[in-house]
This record gives sequence, C-alpha cells and structure tokens, in this order.
Amino acid sequence: MLEPTNLIYGHSQEVPTRRGPTPYINFDNAASTPPFTRVMEALCREARWYASVHRGAGYKSQYSTQLYEAARQSVGKFVGVDFDHDVVIFTKNTTDSLNKLSHYLPFLSGEQVVYTGVEHHSNELPWASKDSYCIGLDGYQINLAETESYFQANAGRIKLLAVSGASNVTGYIPPIYTLAEIAHRAGAKILVDAAQLAAHHPIDVLPPSDPRHLDFVAFSAHKMYAPFGVGVLIGPREIFRHTPPSQVGGGTVQGIGPAGVVWSEPPDVEEAGSPNVLGAVALAEALKVFREIGWDSIIENEKILIRRTLEILRELPDVTLYNPDPDNRVGVISFNVAGHHHLEVAQYLAEEWGIGVRSGCFCARSYVQRLLNLTPTAIYSAQKKIINHQPQLVPGLVRVSFGCYNQLHEVEKLAQALAEFQSRC
Repeated sequence: MLEPTNLIYGHSQEVPTRRGPTPYINFDNAASTPPFTRVMEALCREARWYASVHRGAGYKSQYSTQLYEAARQSVGKFVGVDFDHDVVIFTKNTTDSLNKLSHYLPFLSGEQVVYTGVEHHSNELPWASKDSYCIGLDGYQINLAETESYFQANAGRIKLLAVSGASNVTGYIPPIYTLAEIAHRAGAKILVDAAQLAAHHPIDVLPPSDPRHLDFVAFSAHKMYAPFGVGVLIGPREIFRHTPPSQVGGGTVQGIGPAGVVWSEPPDVEEAGSPNVLGAVALAEALKVFREIGWDSIIENEKILIRRTLEILRELPDVTLYNPDPDNRVGVISFNVAGHHHLEVAQYLAEEWGIGVRSGCFCARSYVQRLLNLTPTAIYSAQKKIINHQPQLVPGLVRVSFGCYNQLHEVEKLAQALAEFQSRC
C-alpha cells in the first residue's frame, strides 16, 4: 500500500475546525473519492494535447482519439469485457448509465423488472414506470429463497434483475453471481449497479456463455479516485444497436436523408455530443493505480478498518449499528447514537474534529426507512418535513465509508471524537 500522502492528491490538506486547522479525515468515500495524485499528473500531462476526438484530421485530434479509445479498452480489461459481445459506453455517472439502460431495454406488456430492497434511488427510480417487484430482505441480506421462488414462478416474464453490487447504506455485498444464475435460468438478464463495489473488490463480467455472466454493469469514476465526470455502462452490443439513442445529436448519426436517420454504431450512438475525453483518461489512469496497489492489499486494509470500527461502535453506549457483520461487506458502516439526530453527530465530527462523514438517507430512502422500522405515519411525516423545506428534521443514519487510503489511526481518532460527543452532548 502506498503512503496516503503520496497516493491521494490533497490528502494532508488542513481544514478549519473550532479548535483550529487540522488535517482532514475523509470518511465519506461512498459519496465520492478524492483523486489519485497520479490521476492529477495524467490530466496535466495530457491536457496539453487535448482536442476534439474522432473526426479531426489534426495531430492533437488523432492523439486525443487514441487516448479516449485506449481508456475504453482499459475499462473493458478491468472488468473482463469480451468486446466481440459487449460494449463499454462512457456516460456522466452511474445514475446516467442506469437511466440510459432503462431507455434502451424495451418492456413488452406483462414483462417485469425485479429489484432488491437494498437499492440506491438510481437503481430503483428508473424502473418505477415499469411493472416491477421488490425482493425482500432476510435481516440485512437479500432473501435468496424468495428470489429463487419468485423467479421460478415468473420465468419468461421477468426481463431484468437490477441489483446493487454493494449497499451504500450497510456495505453488504449481494451474491451477484448466484443472482445472475437465478436470473438466467428464468430467461432474465442481470444488471449490477457497481458504484459501491468497483473501488473495493474485483469485478469480472465473465464470458457470455457462463451462466454467471453479468449482462450489464454500471459504475462511476468519481467513486474510483478519478472525480472528473465520467461513468461507465457495459452491456451487450446488440441491445444498443437496435434502439434509437436516449439522446440525439452530434456523433449519434452516420447520415440523415429522405430514407430517414442512419444511426451510428455503439458505443458512438450513445455518446451524444463532445465526450469527456480527459475524464476517460483520468479513469484509465486510476485503474492503473488500482492494479499497482493490488486487490489483496486494498481488501486487507479495508477489513482491518471495518473490524476496528465495528468494535469501537459496539463498545460505545447507546449506539445502534446497521449491519454489524464484519464479513461480506465493503467499508461502509452506518449507525445512530440514541437521543441525537444523525445530523448533530455528523456536524460535531466535522466542526470539532475535522472528520467528514455523511448523514441522512444516502439516496436510499426506501432502504433506510425499513432499517429504521418507520411506520407509514412516520414516513408521511418525514415527507411533509421535506416538502416544508425541513430536511434536517428527517430521520436518517450516520455513515462512515472508507477509501483505500484510510488508516487505522484515523479510525482511532473517530473513536475519540464519538466518545467525547457522548460525554459532552
């Protein structure tokens, strides 16, 4: 593991607190990650050669096109894409990717999308206009028995299973390859929202002939230490070839005339306008850094942080943990302190200690409401508070989320801060 000061751009940056400036501790990596230093260096190096891609005859245009397409190949290699079958499309972020896919997948009358009880809004709301079914939970985990039973009973009717690769609320990692087999046996495809998984665990989409093949995968560069506006959508080339694009304009057409529109081939057909070349370059460089650090190192460091943080939170009085299991998870830990609003805890950590965590529902309100056992009356009350511009009064959680650069001494500082909060507040 590289030293964080060298690995992360701005890692030693001091922030103001009530006690004076202090080095920032970022425990909000599930929301977004800071850039790798190497990513910043790559951006500065390649920006001098930047020009519009694909149709420019000039040297810089040709060079930028090579960079952009090389980045696409790097992303595909990172997750094991077979480019003869699948395509890598650059988008704005995971949310954009999932919305594009909801446009592309045609649903006939009676066809259904199934999603799970742990989903982020971005993998729930795009399917709201479809006939949909939500798989329930067994504790903090997806109920596999219910999933198997439902797919068997509705084989041929279910079009898609949409599932998070890792929960942004509890860190739980669903068994995506088992779920892929269940979906495929019923004639459905699987979509993995890998926004919270891609920076923590290796992903292999596997060959299309494999029953565990991941048909669609989406993730964001800004959660992978390249926060410059690029997302990824991976899926079968043929699906994007036979449906008009979700956005039309420059780059999406090969010709227009009396015979109609001749659409470009994927991925071009779904990358309308001038693409984010430098964002793609940033992601490609970040993937190089991941390979150099190594997954074993990343996973082992995260396990140490998870176990110690769970231990600390269990030892503190009046703390409720949401998913206390140290295994089968990424470094996302949510909790509450009895008698204190989640925002109060988060603000204290930030203002007194320079520790950045997140509080609220994390764009997963359906899941958080279930975790809090909110009644329909309580949910309605929370909605009224939002309508009345009082979101700070809505029930929620405090979330700590780790990056590959976080260290044990930062967790110990969190322990001190929480103990002090409980003694003073």
